[in-house]
Amino acid sequence: MGHSSHLRPRHHRRSGHRADPGKRWEGKGERSMSADAFKHVAILGGGGLMGHGIALACLQASAAKVTLISRKQKSIDLGMELIEKGPFGLQKGVKRGKVTEEQATEIMGRVDGSTDYAEGLAGADLVFETIPEIVDVKQEALCEAEKHVADDTVFASNTSSIMISELAAKMQNTSRLVGTHWFYPSNILPLIEVGRSELTSQVALDKVVGYLSAIGKKPVVVKDSPGFFMTRFINLYIAEAIRLVELGIAGPAEIDEMVKTGLGWPMGVFELLDDTASFDSFVQAQTYLFETLGERYAVPPLARKVILAGYKGDPKFKPDSKGGWYEFLGVERPEKPKKG
Repeated sequence: MGHSSHLRPRHHRRSGHRADPGKRWEGKGERSMSADAFKHVAILGGGGLMGHGIALACLQASAAKVTLISRKQKSIDLGMELIEKGPFGLQKGVKRGKVTEEQATEIMGRVDGSTDYAEGLAGADLVFETIPEIVDVKQEALCEAEKHVADDTVFASNTSSIMISELAAKMQNTSRLVGTHWFYPSNILPLIEVGRSELTSQVALDKVVGYLSAIGKKPVVVKDSPGFFMTRFINLYIAEAIRLVELGIAGPAEIDEMVKTGLGWPMGVFELLDDTASFDSFVQAQTYLFETLGERYAVPPLARKVILAGYKGDPKFKPDSKGGWYEFLGVERPEKPKKG
């Protein structure tokens, strides 16, 4: 799941607004990259929590044009709103002194959206895919997008669990796809888990890693595998927390408090699933891991019950959601401490 980054110690250094556009990366291959190497970045999947953050990361650290692409106009509208007014958006950056009003206006002038693949992908030289964690849906989007770009356009999937070789299998050019597992909020956190399959070319890998480094990110390359490292690791924590609630050993409020106070995580497990509306992504990823890796990654029965009842997290991000874990269980959520 792309939002598991909130499960990190508070002292972790962030990146994003302070990225140095001139930074270059000397790759293991023959390429080094600047932040302006790609002129047009397209985001498949529109402007969800991950898509809009990736868009912001590219917009703030380079001069690239960015296009949000989705069959649903609502997704594009949401993405544009989050880029400008979201919790990690440009207006918040202005208030915090990270971005000037002039910079925010200039950035908004470089981002647009399209419900038409041919129109939105025209001239794109880097395509990030942020479609939900469903194999055939991602494959269909990648294959459709490939019809409308140049032969040297690079693709990067934000999958948190699906093998890159499986996603690339139906593409005409299987060597151009790289895995880039971003973490929420994408424009702030530096880590990007880069998945390289046996099909991925060195050129594509160098371009992606070089670009990510140039825009201030910390790409870490891992071998292609179900869940890579982060999702296999974090999903075990989340699934066990759900099982503990199921067994009545502790409630969501108690688990969230212990995780934050005892482990130093800025968000609790259930706060993460609710506030980032990432619970359905967790279930999708866990289902794939169970199918590929076995019983250790079985979806807890309570998780199935909650998702089938329509509780996917904050309705601001998932309009069809009835709420999150706290609402489903009828448990009062502790108030957030006031800042300052």
